[in-house]
Amino acid sequence: MKTKLLSRQGYKPGGAPGTLEAPEGALAPEAQIICYGPENLEEIAFGSVEDIPALLDKWPLVWINVSGLADVNLIEKLGQQFNIHPLALEDVVHIPQRAKVEEFENCLFAVFRMAVCEGDSHALEQVSLFLGKNFVLTFQERPGDVFEPVRERIRKGRPRIRMARPDYLVYALMDAVVDGYFPVLELYSDRLDSLEERILNNPTQKMMEEVYRIKRELQLLRHCIWPLREAIGNLTAGEHDLVNSETSVFLRDCQDHVIQVLDILENYRERISGLTDLYLSSISNKMNEVMKVLTIIATIFMPLGFLAGIYGMNFDSSSPYNMPELSSPYGYPILLSVMALVGMGMLLYFRSLGWLGSGRKKP
Repeated sequence: MKTKLLSRQGYKPGGAPGTLEAPEGALAPEAQIICYGPENLEEIAFGSVEDIPALLDKWPLVWINVSGLADVNLIEKLGQQFNIHPLALEDVVHIPQRAKVEEFENCLFAVFRMAVCEGDSHALEQVSLFLGKNFVLTFQERPGDVFEPVRERIRKGRPRIRMARPDYLVYALMDAVVDGYFPVLELYSDRLDSLEERILNNPTQKMMEEVYRIKRELQLLRHCIWPLREAIGNLTAGEHDLVNSETSVFLRDCQDHVIQVLDILENYRERISGLTDLYLSSISNKMNEVMKVLTIIATIFMPLGFLAGIYGMNFDSSSPYNMPELSSPYGYPILLSVMALVGMGMLLYFRSLGWLGSGRKKP
């Protein structure tokens, strides 16, 4: 997973405030409109911005979702239609932004990061949200999100969401984003379990590289979710006309979910530190085992080399101080037998001390 942390894509310093420039690699927009009330629902393919005022007059709530940020003209027209401040629109296309909630004259603006599972990995993208009197406008970087359960609740006519104000829809969307982090954390739990088992069995340098890679990814997730706690807190604690007290209760529950995600991330970060210590300990133990084997081998060959050196001297066999078995026809095999017995005796002694095999040191 390659995702920039806080650097803005395609940002040019010194530009005029409110300047809209499509981010690098932005996709063509795909817009979807869901209009609903307590009794009726209508999903409309986006046609033109000029059709929006009629929808706002007809329906109690209009949710417009735009996936793709390549068309800045469309974003400007939507901003003009809903009277959105140019600085807020600038934050929509200048990604990534730190999670925050800002209040403007006729709407609330919220921006946060969404995590979407993609196989064995995940992707992060920015979601920008505008809450008005009877509309919710959302912008995403690309198609595919965690909002489908919310759409299904609207389609099935669940009374709480169909009869609630737009601020409840905002809560539902933010709650879906926060809950989307839990499957991602499950992926990391499986990766950490597998990595821990492999480090215990056979630690390698590649495993340490994977440890640092996971550590960076967890740090990125923490940077994404940490400011969201403060942003949701601003919604619950602030006196916003567009957020009533009933929805504040649900937002506090969403804030609790954010704290749970942060707690899990902290736990995983501690596990990563533990894996680093485990890797170093495993490598040290492995090196100690190697050194122990080499030391034992060297120790065994020391007396054997001594015997071979003594009997390798060029002594005269007729000398009165003759070496034992020097002139015997069986001297050579006798010496080899003695050397073998010395080596075997040392191996058995080391085993009795617990240095080799499963032997235990005697009290």
